[in-house]
Order: sequence, then structure tokens, then C-alpha cells
Amino acid sequence: MTKLTQSFEHPHNAFRHQRRNVYALYVIALLLLFSLFGWFLKEQREQEIASAEAQSDARASLIGEWVESIFSQTYHVLVSVADLQNMPDVVSATQMSRMLSDRHRYAPLVQRVVLLDSQGIMIASSGDNHYQGADFSDQDFYKVLSDPDYPMEDIVTPLYWSSEEQTYSLIHALRLTDSSGAFAGMASARVASQAFADMVNQMQIRQGESIALVDATLKLIARNPGDERTQTGGQVEGVTVQRVLDSGQTPWSDVMWSSLDQRERIFWVQRIENYPIWVAVGMDLDEVLAGWRQRAGITIGIFIAIVLLGAWGVRHYLKRIRLAQLLQHRLKELDQARTQAQTGEAQLRTLINSIQDLIIVFDQNNQMTYMHALDEGMLLKGKDSLLGKHYNEVMPPGLSKRFDTVFEQVRQHRQAVTLEYQLRVPRGEHFFQTVASPLVHPDGRFSGTLLVARDITEAKQSEAELNIAAAAFQAHLGIIIADAEGKILKANPMFTQITGYSEAEVIGRDAKMFNSNRHDPGFYRRLWRSVKQQGRWEGEVWNQRKNGDIFPEWVVISSIRNADQQLTHYVATVVDISERKAAEQEIHQLAFYDSVTGLANRRLFMDRLGAALKEARRHRSYGALLLIDIDHFKQVNDVFGHPIGDRLLQGVARLLHQQLRESDTLARLGGDEFAILIQSLDADATKAAQLAELIAHKLMVAIRRTSSLVEHSVSVTASIGITLLNYSTDEQNEYLQQADMALFQAKARGRDTLCFFDPDMQATLLASTHLERDLRQAQALDQWQLYYQPQVEVNGKTTGVEALLRWQHPERGLVSPGDFIPLLESTGLIIEVGAWVLEKACYQLASWAQHDRFCHLTMSVNISPLQFHDAEFIPRITAIFERTQAPLDRLKLEVTESLFVDARDSARDKMLFLKALGVRLSLDDFGTGYSSLAYLAQLPLDQLKIDQSFVRQVLTSSANAAIVESTIALAESLNLEVIAEGVETQAQQAWLFAHGCHAYQGYLFGRPVTIDALEAELDVS
Repeated sequence: MTKLTQSFEHPHNAFRHQRRNVYALYVIALLLLFSLFGWFLKEQREQEIASAEAQSDARASLIGEWVESIFSQTYHVLVSVADLQNMPDVVSATQMSRMLSDRHRYAPLVQRVVLLDSQGIMIASSGDNHYQGADFSDQDFYKVLSDPDYPMEDIVTPLYWSSEEQTYSLIHALRLTDSSGAFAGMASARVASQAFADMVNQMQIRQGESIALVDATLKLIARNPGDERTQTGGQVEGVTVQRVLDSGQTPWSDVMWSSLDQRERIFWVQRIENYPIWVAVGMDLDEVLAGWRQRAGITIGIFIAIVLLGAWGVRHYLKRIRLAQLLQHRLKELDQARTQAQTGEAQLRTLINSIQDLIIVFDQNNQMTYMHALDEGMLLKGKDSLLGKHYNEVMPPGLSKRFDTVFEQVRQHRQAVTLEYQLRVPRGEHFFQTVASPLVHPDGRFSGTLLVARDITEAKQSEAELNIAAAAFQAHLGIIIADAEGKILKANPMFTQITGYSEAEVIGRDAKMFNSNRHDPGFYRRLWRSVKQQGRWEGEVWNQRKNGDIFPEWVVISSIRNADQQLTHYVATVVDISERKAAEQEIHQLAFYDSVTGLANRRLFMDRLGAALKEARRHRSYGALLLIDIDHFKQVNDVFGHPIGDRLLQGVARLLHQQLRESDTLARLGGDEFAILIQSLDADATKAAQLAELIAHKLMVAIRRTSSLVEHSVSVTASIGITLLNYSTDEQNEYLQQADMALFQAKARGRDTLCFFDPDMQATLLASTHLERDLRQAQALDQWQLYYQPQVEVNGKTTGVEALLRWQHPERGLVSPGDFIPLLESTGLIIEVGAWVLEKACYQLASWAQHDRFCHLTMSVNISPLQFHDAEFIPRITAIFERTQAPLDRLKLEVTESLFVDARDSARDKMLFLKALGVRLSLDDFGTGYSSLAYLAQLPLDQLKIDQSFVRQVLTSSANAAIVESTIALAESLNLEVIAEGVETQAQQAWLFAHGCHAYQGYLFGRPVTIDALEAELDVS
């Protein structure tokens, strides 16, 4: 026994020595890897901070340029004010004030300009002049500038509080000198702090970023984002910041705690050159390093995985070595035991039978000669049937090839080889770890292979489960594990990212630390009751982050029990649903509220109108529906731009809302149209109407006050249409239609007024609607007709005709052009109908060209401005000319002066194109619209047509006579023909002839008639 013990001592000591070496190498490798990962994370963090500082530098520079541009404007204003110091003494203070107001009119950021004399007495100021004579000699900026040793000619003060106007501002003062260079006074301009706040708030900032302007006294001028803690004039606390400003070091950057919003930030502080203002750009350190921390977490996770994997590998390696050494030693002892007594052999067998592993001995031919298995269910077949067989005879082909390789390595290298494999045995699929060791005779001859196989199925399953659990724990869900008492044991990185707490801060603490007090105790009692009874609970919970933010999360809590059904742990998964809740709120806002004004939109307004109608029926009372339209709002948008238009809409909405009750509904239906729903005015219709009218007048007064919201000279008025809501009908659209008709009538009365719905108005509109409906079918039903009115010379000879459109309605008869022509214009049908008129006239002109009696006649056709501005006008008219083959030199197109109000250069180009084709052009209704004589001379016209409104009164109105006489003279000077329309008497013709007009058109020479009647009259003449 002593000899056997001594034989074990040597392998055991060797194993311990080898184990120390392996552990030492493993620790060294971990230290190197840890150093590499630490260096990588440090470099990444420094890069993130450097990137943030570069962005802050760019932001600060941009703000600095903006501030310098503001003071550049005020400097130019002050320089221009300096010229006023030499004004004569006879100039009054009022005149001086007006001059100062003129100087800063084009600098809207300047609130007030003040001119002081050499004693500090105010001479005059812009705006009201009630400070005249005030003494400013005690002001710091006056003392500094009046000091002859002060090297600068201007100065900008820190924030200045005006107790009278209750506002903060900065004063920019300029020293004034006389011709000898002596101090003669100063000019100062006050710049509102709001100008800097508006400038800073225009900057688009990122999450966690802040931009602030502070003066030399550490008072806050402006900050984005702003809240009640960051009001203008607030004192910025911080010894470090004060020390930096005092030292003059700029720019300066450091990480420190913000006293304004209590967040740790990377600050970039930079002074604006020549001005006592500093720009401070801060970026939330958590936001800057968020990506770095995520990468650091991943890197640390990888490092931990490598440590664990390496530890497992080292342990497995040492275990294999130890097993191999023990097995070799045991095999030697077994060989020695053959020569010992039966007792020793029995002890050896007892030892072997205690081994749980499967042991198989193969001879030199790889045939099984010995087999030990406590559980024969782990063998492919029974022991007796396996002994003497080659492993290829019982193993699957794929596994047999792997055994071939292992056995060959054992034979060649005489070293143990480890192999893991999966094999289906009678008990099912199992994993085995096998160590194949060589059997060698004392003389060194290879005698076979010893195979020791261990069932590692449970270990494999545990390993797989651990990998799955580790992967799940690192998932995108926040996960915490707590014990049966609710104490947190583990938290994954996503949970710390959601809550803001690190894992070390939550371990060992109760999960109640996240309570936001948004839920009552009954909520938590029901939660834990569900967990205890059902084993789980899930739902929405409002919890609190480390920074105090309250946020919603979806929580699933599960209880974990052991085999004895005893509670051991709780596992909770959390998902931050803040973005989803915000998206739901945004969808609700977009669905029911206007994006510009924040008022109810049409959908929400219609819902409330329906409810109001039901309420009116229930209480049998009257309400009112008001439609409000901002007068000439399109001009505000076109002239000043949509931002000004949106600001105007927001101001109107705000002032209207102030005039209404909480129960009233104010909505923006679209564009510049607002709707107001007023419920329960009175049970009497007359009183309800009086109240509605009183409210409407109040609203109109409020809307006029919005003119001050636009920094331009704009007069804002509105037109209002009103209809009473009663209990006779619930049809919402009918009330909207009535209010819309009333609004239309208010606009027709000249705007800036209100109008109640009148049933007669509805009848008129209905008739107009029916007329428009019939008008759209007129061409398809062949109801259009062309009438022709002669145009004559002095001797009465017909030289041409004007084609005039007539509508022969089957029920109304011949409809007046005054009724349907405006409808054609407003509906846009004039383009299609005008093309029909032109084509019909061209076909008639082409027909006349084949007859000697009519071939000399010209054809005049009216062209609407809508036709002329249409993009397809030239292709359409060219196609008509090609189809009709009309002689274009006898075609005369008549256009009106309104054609040249918009896009007149485009109209002139089209006229030149027509002129090149030979078409003659006449300017119809000359003198009734807008005419630019300078531009008229550039148009390729052939004729001016004097409007009949002037011709009718040429004998009775000296003004009209002068206009006609001037028109004739203008035509002669431009070498244009002139024709007068509406000539009805011989006296009118005689006057026109006497003043140089020799072409006429009117009832005196013939009324518009059909083509057959016209040709008959021409034959007779």
C-alpha cells in the first residue's frame, strides 16, 4: 500500500505544477485583453467628447455672427443718429423725435433711440418723448463714454431692467464729438432681449443640447430650450464660470454641472468679440456618451464572455490532463495487479465497477476486448454481442470516420485524444465526451486503445440553456431579477438604459424605488394578487427614471418557483412605450386639431355641431353658427410670406378664443376660415339673434387688434356670416351652407361686416347653381349660337363684324350675356367655350373668303384673359387655324386691359406669335381698366376700341369727352386704328367723326343678328 501511495504522489505534483502554469498564462492573457479593451474604450470616449466640442464650437461661432450682426445694425442706426447733433437749435423736440424714429424704422430690433447732450441730459428719443430732459449722467455707460481715456467710441452694456416697461434690454451707446474732437454727448439704442431669445430659439437643437447667451454679470440673456428656470435676467451660478469670464480665456471647454437644468454637460464658452456677451453651448454628457456607453456595455459583455469561455476551457483542459494522467496511472496499476494475489484483483475490479464512465478496451486491430458499463442502456447493443467486433461494425458511418482519425492519432502519437459526439442509444439521443488513450507494453509496443466515455448530455443541455438565457438577458427588453422578498438581484443593460440607474445602484434595493405615485395603492394590490394567483401580470405602469422623469412602460412580471412549488424569484421585463404613447397623442392631435393654430379642425367641429344640435332640440333653445373669413388674407400670404400669414392666423385664433366661453367651440376649417359654435343663447329667436350679433361685433373688434401682431402696416378685418341653430332639423351641412351663404353676402357688401342668413339669399344662390348646371350642358346640347354685329366706316359701309356668343336656353329662352359670361369666367368653362367661338368664327371667315360679296369683311372675336393665360392657348389656337384654313389677315382678336395685370410679358410674347401669323389684335374696352401707356407702346396692337360707357356720355360729360378725345389722339400717335362701340345716335357719330374717329359699332348701324340675317342685310345694302 505504501508503494502504491508513493506512485500517486509524483503525477499529482506534476499536475499541480502544470495547473499553476496554465492559470498564470490565463491571467496574463486576461490582463492583456483587459488593457486592450480599456484603451479602446478610452479612445472612443475621447473621440465622442472631441466631436461634441467641435459641434459646440460651430454652434457658438454661428450665434456669435448673429449677435454681431444685431449690434452692427444698431451701430449703423447710432451713426446715422450722430448726424442729428448738428441740427439747428430751432428744431423742436417733437421734430427731433420724429427724425430719430425715422432713423431706426429700418432696424426693427431697436426699441428706442435716445440722444443725450454732453451733460447727460436727454435731448430727444424715438417714439413717445416723455423722457425729454431726463438726466442720464449717473448711468455707467455715460460715465464710461464721457471719460476721455476710454479708447472705444461705443459700448454695449449688460442686461438692463426697465422698471417702467417691465422688460430686459441691452443698451448700445456711441460717443459723439464736435468738430474739435471734444465730447459732445452720445446716442444710445436699446435692443430688446427678446430679439436674442428669438434668434437663439430659431436654432434647431438636438436632444440634450442647450444654447445660452449671458452677459458679463452672469445674467441670462436667452436660452434654448427655455423654461421657468431659464427666464431672461436669471443669475447663472457657478464659481468656475465666473472665474473663466474674469480671466478672459476664450474659447473654454469643460465638463461640469449646469445650475439651470441640473444636468451634467460638456460646455463650450466663447466670448463674442468686442461685446460683453458670452455664448455657452452645452451638450448633455449622457446624450453625448449614450452611444459610447452602449458600445462599452457590448465590449464589457464580450470581455466577460471571453473570460467565462476561457475559464471553462482552462478547466476543461486541466480536467482532461488530470483524467489522462489518472487513467494512465490506473492502467499501469491494473497491469501490475495481474501478478498480485486474488485479493488485489478483486479490489481492482471493485474500483473499476465504481467508475460511472463507460470504459472500452480495443486491441491493435481496433476490436473490442473489454467493456465496462454500469448502465447497459447507454450501449448500442448488449455487451456480449459487442465484444470482438470492430467499432465500424456498430457505429454510424459518419462517427466511424471520426473514430478512424482519433485511433490513428493515438497510435501514431501515443497521446490521449478527446472527442465529443452525439449518438442515439436505446435511451435516446445522448452526448458523449470520450478520451482515447494508448495502451503500451512495458517494452514500448502499442497493444491497443483505452476508450473512456462520459455521458455529458445534461451538461450540454445546461450549457445550451445558459447560452439562451444569456442571450435573452442581453435582448432589447429591460429585465430585472428579484428574490422572493422583492430585492433586485440582477438588471440587464437595457433596463439600466431605460431607467437611467446603473446596475450597481439598483442591486439589493426594492423595486418600489421606481414608483411614480401615478397609481394608487389599490392598483399595486391588484397587480401582486394577479402574480400570486396566476403566476404573472402584464400591463401599463407609469414609473420614474433616475432623473425624475415620469414615463410609461409595458411591464410583464412572472413568479419563479422551485420543484417544491416554493417562490424563489421574480422576473420582470419592461419596455419603454414613451414613443408609442407620444405617437398616439400626435395621431389624436393630427386627427382632431389644426396644426397651425391648435384649434379644433373640421372633423372635431362637425362632431360638436352634431352634439350641439341634439342639445338644442333637447332644451328647445337657439344657438348660433358663425363663419369668419379674414379679409384679403391671400394678399398677406403673397406679400409678406406664409410665416407671417401663419402668425396672423395664430394671433386671430388666440384673440377669438379669449372672447368666447369655455362651452363655445372655435375651429379652423381651412385656409383663413374660422367657425364658431355658440350654444344655448336663448329660447327666443330674436334675443338669440341679438346676442349672436353682439358677440360677432366683439369678435370683429378683436380681429382688428391683430394688426399689431404683424410687423408691417397691415389692416386686418374680417367678414362674418351667421345662422341660428334651432331644433327644427339636425342636418349639419345645411347649417354650414346657410352660414357660408351669409358669409358670401357679407363679402359682397364690401367686407369688414357681418350678415345673417336670409332664405332669399339661398333662393338666389340656388338659381345661380341651376344656371351653372345648365351652362355645363349647353355645348353638349348644341345651345350655343353666334350672333354678328356690323362694324362700319364713316359712309356706313360694313367693313367687318364682331362675333358675339348667345345662349338659346330651351326654357329660359335667349339668356343675357351678362348672366352667363361671368359664370363662364368663374367656372373656367370660358376656355372650352371660347375655343368653340373662335373655331366657329374662323369657319365663317373661311366661308366668306369664297364669296366676292363678303371676302372683304373682317371678323372680330373676343378672347378672355383666362384663355390667353392658359398653357395650351397657342397649341389650341394654332390647331383651329389649321383646321379652318381661315384668312388670318382678316381675323381680329380682341383682348382687354386686364390681360396685362398678371404675367404681361408672357401675354406680349403670345401676341407677338399671333402677329407673326398675320392675326390682327385689338384692345377692347380701352380706358376702363389698368393701362400702362409705357407698356402699351410695346404691344403689337393694330386697333384701340373705345368702350361704350364713354361713348354714351360723350355729349353730356366733359370728362368722358376728354377721355375719348385723348384715346383718339393716343391711337394716332401710336399709329393705331380706332373704333368706337355703343354708337346709338347720329349726334354721337358726328362728334366722333369731328374728333378723328372714323370706324363705329353700335345699334345705330345694326344689332347683333344671326349669320343668315346678317348676310341678308349685306345683300340689301
